[in-house]
Order: sequence, then C-alpha cells, then structure tokens
Amino acid sequence: MSLAAALLLSGSAFDLDPMWKPVADPLAPARAGKVQCHEPDPDARTCRIMTWYSVRADGVAEMRSVTALSNEMGLAAEARMTLRPEGGGMCGTVNDTHMASYRIVQLRAPHAAVKNDRLVIRHRQELIAALWGRKHCAFNFSRADDDMRLDVSTVDGQFAGEMMAQFLWVSPGSGWRLKASAAA
Repeated sequence: MSLAAALLLSGSAFDLDPMWKPVADPLAPARAGKVQCHEPDPDARTCRIMTWYSVRADGVAEMRSVTALSNEMGLAAEARMTLRPEGGGMCGTVNDTHMASYRIVQLRAPHAAVKNDRLVIRHRQELIAALWGRKHCAFNFSRADDDMRLDVSTVDGQFAGEMMAQFLWVSPGSGWRLKASAAA
C-alpha cells in the first residue's frame, strides 16, 4: 500500500478527529437493503438527500440519489451515477451519462418527474461547473457506538471539505422522508 493510501485510510489525510475511523466496507449496509440518509434529522425522521445503491459482486455500484431542493415547491433533484471502489472510497465522474439521468422530481415518493426545464438547466449548469469530468471520491468514517457516519470527499484527489456531510443508513419503509434544509 502506498503512503498516500495509508494516510487516506487512517483519516489523517483529512485531519479528522481520531475518534473517526475509516469504514472497511462502506456499502455493506446497501447490500443489506439500507438507504443512505444525508444530513438527517432523527427527531423529524427527515433527510436532505437519500441515496439508494445497487452493488455488484465486483464492488461497482449503481447509485440513485434524490436531493430535496424546496419544501414549498415540493421539488427534488434526482441523478444516477456509477461508482467504483478505489483506495477505500467509492469514485465516479460527472459525465454525459450522469447528466442524462439528471431530472427534477416531486419531493415525495415515488418522486415522479416534474416538467421544469428552467430548474433542470440551472442545476445541471452548477453541477457541470463544479464537477464536469472530474473524479469525485467519497470515503466513509464512523465512531464507536454511534450510528452516524461521516462522508468525506475528494475531487481529483484533493480534499473537498465543502462536500463533507454526516449520514445514517436507514431502512426503507421506516418512515424517513426527504426535506430540504431551512436554507433551501
């Protein structure tokens, strides 16, 4: 293992509190049928982002993510991406295939498509400006006796602190739903 990979796996490359330890198999809960709930509010049982994974035997995962955009307008953004295991994380690149899957949907399940081309164009442009053709990798960390996980990202191998988020793995049908943050 290279020194860079060893630093990354130890968490020290991200200057995390030593209580956060890397998760050896970040998608094990997905293989057990769980859904990622980013920026959770456990009391309200809400998530700003919910992500479903279909994991193949070789570790490659097809991801479907729905991000709450507006509670008042009842809108969310849906996108799909293929992720590959690499150096302890899951990595993918925003490209034509990813952008073709991007759409605006209803905030509530079953997340039917909404005809709002202006919003789709605006959000696609922001995503393209930030990540087009760049490799994004997510690394998961956990603390002992805590269900909360930490998602730490890199873009083209550089730490992307603005993309850090906490998440929980939740069971489908257990009452968790999408809700935009107060700032949205």
